[in-house]
Amino acid sequence: MDSNPNIVHVDTGYGKFDHHQTDDFTCGAKLVLEWLIKEGYVREDDKALKRLIEVATQLDHGWDTYKWCEKADDRYEFSIHNILTGWKILYPRADEKYVEWATRDLEAIYILLQLKVRAEEQIEEGKKFKTRWGKGVAIYTENESVLDVAIKNDYAVVMRKDPNRGNIRITASNKFNVDLTSAYEMAKEKDPQATWFLHASKVLLRNGSNRNPTMKASKLTIDEMVEILEKA
Repeated sequence: MDSNPNIVHVDTGYGKFDHHQTDDFTCGAKLVLEWLIKEGYVREDDKALKRLIEVATQLDHGWDTYKWCEKADDRYEFSIHNILTGWKILYPRADEKYVEWATRDLEAIYILLQLKVRAEEQIEEGKKFKTRWGKGVAIYTENESVLDVAIKNDYAVVMRKDPNRGNIRITASNKFNVDLTSAYEMAKEKDPQATWFLHASKVLLRNGSNRNPTMKASKLTIDEMVEILEKA
């Protein structure tokens, strides 16, 4: 019950944040989020937080055991809810540690989802082009997540140029058998003063990184690099 104003029951006690008396697709976390939005503590348009809570709700309803793809795959043991189960086996009766660890990880996941949401918007607004392997997109952004998100959304090639540092990072998809060797050679020829690195996989073409403080950013514009990728 919610009779004591100094105590908030979540997911138990038959109060406003307990969902066990209904078969609706909801959970304690979702009920809390809806209340926070209603009271003005959380923005209605916080897509990242809503997506985080959506996954939590799916887990609360056991979707990982019967709805998610390849349900028995070992990769799910790396998920936060399963790692927490392992923690409880390794460290019995360490409730405060569970809360501390899970809270820290959920904060990290929330940040990643914020970057992912922004990346999806930036990819939609990015410069689209065609390569011999498939569709490509080029984006001016500091958001490194655009590379991963674009590849996962079936782009053959994605390019990011940092608007502040000027460096260029290109990621291609193994799915489309991309080989960036030609692009690497053309980029070196057109801008030999810049630092260029082609990964052995031939799908990662890098013009500098955070691990290389001496790198020289490329002077090539997005349009010039897109032209190279279209010819590669």
